[in-house]
Amino acid sequence: MFAAALTLAAALTGGSAAASPAPSAASSPTAVPSTTPRTVTLITGDKVEVTTGADGKPQYRVTGPDGRLADHDVHVDGQDTFVYPRSAARFLAAELLDENLFNVTRLLADGYGDELPLIVTYTDAATWSRSQRVPSGARKQRSLTSIQGAALSTDQPAAFWQSLTAGTTARSTGAATLAGGIEKVWLDGKFVVDLADSTAQIGAPEVWRGGNTGAGVDVAVLDTGIDQQHPDLDDRVAAATSFVPDEEVTDRHGHGTHVASTIAGTGEASGGTERGVAPGARLHVGKVLNNEGGGQESWIIAGMEWAARDQRAKVVSMSLGGGPTDGSDPISQSLNELSAETGALFTVAAGNAGPGYYTASAPGIADAALTVGAVDGADKLAEFSSWGPRVGDGGLKPDITAPGVDILAARSQHAPEGSGAYQLMSGTSMATPHVAGAVALLAAQHPDWTGQQLKEAIVSTAKPTPDYIPYQGGNGRLDVATASRSTVRATASVYSGYHPWPVQPNESVERTVTYTNDGDQAVELDLSTQVKDAPTGLFALSSPKVTVPAHGTAQVKVTVAVNDVPVDKQLSGHLVATNSAGVRLSTVIGVGREGERYQLTLNAKDRSGRPLAGDAILIGRGSYGQFVVGEEGAELRLPPGDYTTWLTTDVEGANGPSSKGMAVLTLVDIHLDRDKTATYDARQARRLTATAPQATTLGEVRANVYRDFGRDFSVGSSRWPDPSYDSVWVLPTGKVTDGDFVAGARWRLEQPALTMASSTRTFDDMLVRRAAKPLPEGRQQLDAVFVEQGIADRTGSHRGKAVVVRRSDTVSLEDQASAAAAAGAKVLVVVNDGPGKLEPWTDSIYAPNPPPITIATLTHDEGEQLIGQLAAGRRTLTVTSNPEPDYRYDLSRFWDHVPAVPAYRPGVRELARVDVAFRNFRPDFGLENRYDVWNTDWESAMNTSGTPVQGDRTDWVTAGVPYQAKAEISGEVQQTESGWRSYQGGSQSRLQWFGPVQRPRLTKGLSPVRDGEGITAASPGWGDGGDHVGTAFGNWDITQQLSLYQGDTLVGQEQRDQLSVSGLKPERLPYRLVADNTRGTYPHPYSTATRTEWGFSSAATDTVMSLIQLDYAVDTDAAGRAGRRSELTVTPRWSETNSTTGIAKPTLEISYDGKTWRSVSLRQTRDGWTTRLDAPRGAAFVSLRARAGGSGATVDQRIDRAFGLK
Repeated sequence: MFAAALTLAAALTGGSAAASPAPSAASSPTAVPSTTPRTVTLITGDKVEVTTGADGKPQYRVTGPDGRLADHDVHVDGQDTFVYPRSAARFLAAELLDENLFNVTRLLADGYGDELPLIVTYTDAATWSRSQRVPSGARKQRSLTSIQGAALSTDQPAAFWQSLTAGTTARSTGAATLAGGIEKVWLDGKFVVDLADSTAQIGAPEVWRGGNTGAGVDVAVLDTGIDQQHPDLDDRVAAATSFVPDEEVTDRHGHGTHVASTIAGTGEASGGTERGVAPGARLHVGKVLNNEGGGQESWIIAGMEWAARDQRAKVVSMSLGGGPTDGSDPISQSLNELSAETGALFTVAAGNAGPGYYTASAPGIADAALTVGAVDGADKLAEFSSWGPRVGDGGLKPDITAPGVDILAARSQHAPEGSGAYQLMSGTSMATPHVAGAVALLAAQHPDWTGQQLKEAIVSTAKPTPDYIPYQGGNGRLDVATASRSTVRATASVYSGYHPWPVQPNESVERTVTYTNDGDQAVELDLSTQVKDAPTGLFALSSPKVTVPAHGTAQVKVTVAVNDVPVDKQLSGHLVATNSAGVRLSTVIGVGREGERYQLTLNAKDRSGRPLAGDAILIGRGSYGQFVVGEEGAELRLPPGDYTTWLTTDVEGANGPSSKGMAVLTLVDIHLDRDKTATYDARQARRLTATAPQATTLGEVRANVYRDFGRDFSVGSSRWPDPSYDSVWVLPTGKVTDGDFVAGARWRLEQPALTMASSTRTFDDMLVRRAAKPLPEGRQQLDAVFVEQGIADRTGSHRGKAVVVRRSDTVSLEDQASAAAAAGAKVLVVVNDGPGKLEPWTDSIYAPNPPPITIATLTHDEGEQLIGQLAAGRRTLTVTSNPEPDYRYDLSRFWDHVPAVPAYRPGVRELARVDVAFRNFRPDFGLENRYDVWNTDWESAMNTSGTPVQGDRTDWVTAGVPYQAKAEISGEVQQTESGWRSYQGGSQSRLQWFGPVQRPRLTKGLSPVRDGEGITAASPGWGDGGDHVGTAFGNWDITQQLSLYQGDTLVGQEQRDQLSVSGLKPERLPYRLVADNTRGTYPHPYSTATRTEWGFSSAATDTVMSLIQLDYAVDTDAAGRAGRRSELTVTPRWSETNSTTGIAKPTLEISYDGKTWRSVSLRQTRDGWTTRLDAPRGAAFVSLRARAGGSGATVDQRIDRAFGLK
């Protein structure tokens, strides 16, 4: 049975949909206006596109390599959003993929786009046999031998994913595997810097007075490089190299120089005052972080291998970190391996994510690392200093603290900030080089000691910081003077483990602490334990005293009775050894015990009761995970509590044994208080359906499930069955008792493109692709002929007929269509020979290439019935064609549980009518979509669909659901409704695309933002007459310029529709934002050039600044031409509120030749201020100049050739 021993809070993770949470305004910072989507390509080839909507909320769209919306799960965990494509589910469940590969929050923040840098680790067998392989679509950047791995770049992610997973198909049984000997794939994540009284604080001057400055010790510094010309570092650098592509070792950030001088600076620039801890040490500098302070994991590992192996450094200082892990990550594995192999000691920053448990970061969480937290000058733990324990096993970290607050050290002359020879910095980054320097001093005193011996001496002699437990402050604050004087040392730490539930009676664990005496006299020590919240006697010692012989060792056993460890607790404290001579040694001790755990066994049955396999997710309070249910079931080990889980799988569809259905089977509120078994039972599933008042065919369906235990811990799934599926099945549930649950669907139903019937039955289990020249609208009767060989004779023998063929492995669909068209057929009917429906054509909506003949594909069951009828002589088919749909239904229905009958049959009063008009200047092909909010603040969409950009259609939408529509013409323009709109039942409204008047339009979320001394603004230049925001969608012919003036002084300018300016004066001053746009060489006759000038005042205290926006309305024909006496309305509104309050009557000038302007009178109407055109004979265009103002703001807009005239 598939077993998963899982502590869900840490181990289970997973996720499907273009559905993602839009954070509420209350929880989000002020949105920066932007018109540019941010896109990241996941390892699977799926693209996640994040757009800032006109209302300031992020919108997420997830598409697969084929361009369709991809099944995925979205998991929100605090501030992080993970998107897990369903195609990755089995590999995530098998722990073959690093979950950071799907952390969209982190990927976008780190600036990743179409290429993800990866680290792969190989199996032992592949390494030994030298059969390691780089999958197709990737390039090897460097070998990482310390972890049996390599750094890869992926320029073809879809090909890489296909090659990587070639050994595991959707129908494979057993555990998933990766190809090429690859054991696991990791994100080559970005690590960042973890930002002369301090030397005295740790006792360094006392060591110097003894003549020890660390001379002869090699210390490697892996950081942002170094300023080798700084006086404090002159002649200190023995070697320097850069592992950052295209950057030399020179420190243009400043962090690396500061760190290096803290270790070994001579203080030359300060007359010797600001000396480093070990001014005699030799520095070996590896630049592993770039000039912005970030670096990929593989760069750092390569630097570690260079430092420990090639440079034979005794100490390697790493003031950097990448976030909490359980220690299995590549960089932590590399640190442990290199430490054991070379004897080097890596001193590593704990991280700056404190205060809070489980915040210590990699690679500092590695066992072999000497992990450093930060204190101030009074030994108070810095608020930013990260805490342990280590994620997963509760390991003891950090090891020690050192000064890290307001540390003065050398400043790189190449750094962008500061001035002079020195600068102040704070962070565990600053504490770490203090420890590295102290280790160098001790290594100079004891050149034969290994790195772990040096670690023991440094940690066990630390000064106590009794206000903090070891998980916060390690063993105490660094005291190198004591370490240098002491002749005895102790094991740095012993961890008695994390013990799973249940604990066996009388179970105990024993650990050994070793005391080493390098002196000439025996040392007697008294022993005691100090562990906060531990029961008395929990840590039992084999002896209360120990005598350590001269130049020898002594051991003490520490035994823990596991049954006495408090349940669900992590304990850390000290084993203290003292004597009357003033010796004090301390060893960190700790233990953890798991809380209650029970086994949940999950089985699945198909619609006939046979075992079923599928992908499943589970969520509980604070627990979330993804796993695979095999035909033999799955076993999960979980804390007690209430859980919800759902399984996604294929089942038999609604139209016979060859049809395909998708099942989303949900079990809610599984109360786990003992071992239990539950079953996803498809026999109890019900079909999820929607029925419209008019005849329709299913264009698409999206099924959603959502569960949360508080909005900051939730999971939402969306499933888009591809066109081969005919149905979705769900399992009825009860209502949840804790948190929120939502389930339901959205359907796109359309007027059928084609219907086909014989005298005895209708054939409707079909898919249709219209030809470049579709069948004429209306009903006609056609003779049908079955061509058994699969391809029609091209001689024209089937003129005017419907040709029926079976799908063929030897004849392509393209050849079948070409032959049927050449034979004069009107329709080609292709019968599928496999399960489900058959795609009727293979072109993309983004690059349409319609077939030469209308194609209808039938499922195997219906198609064979048609072939049977033709064989029986019934050869007449009644075919009804609708070349473009006259109507469409966008229907949404969601419940707080899955009802017994999950069906939606809306009446007219539950729907709103939207008359959609497309008014492009010429016939063309466009794309459209309608986003919806399906769960308070979770947005999603359907697959983008193609549409003519001239014409009309009637849409019916579910009332009360927030929608936001988008439409685009590739290579020209993309337009979006300004905000979310909920329609009232029974209402009728109009939605127009691509018509006049196109011009810059601001709206909520796109108004300028003032942030202190800066202003960020966006001005999307091609919104049409109403409340649409429009951007140049891949149109490289247009020109756009956005300028900001303070008074008459230009303070910023960009040749695009976005602008960011800094350095502004704090007092309230007048500003002008000016947008100049032209069509350039693009042959669009309308709005050929526009100039818009917004006037406003701003001070440093402002945030979002609402400006005046001008909207226009004029009736035109399908090509954007108005009547010569048409009415024209202009309406000034505030961009953030859409309100007209406080804005005075506008003025309007009109020109019919682009040269002569005249003012026109305006009368107030319900929609704004209206005038009537009076176009002279021969005029072909209308140009506009409008002005408005109010409440200290103004707008002045000129639009050349705003629209045409009939």
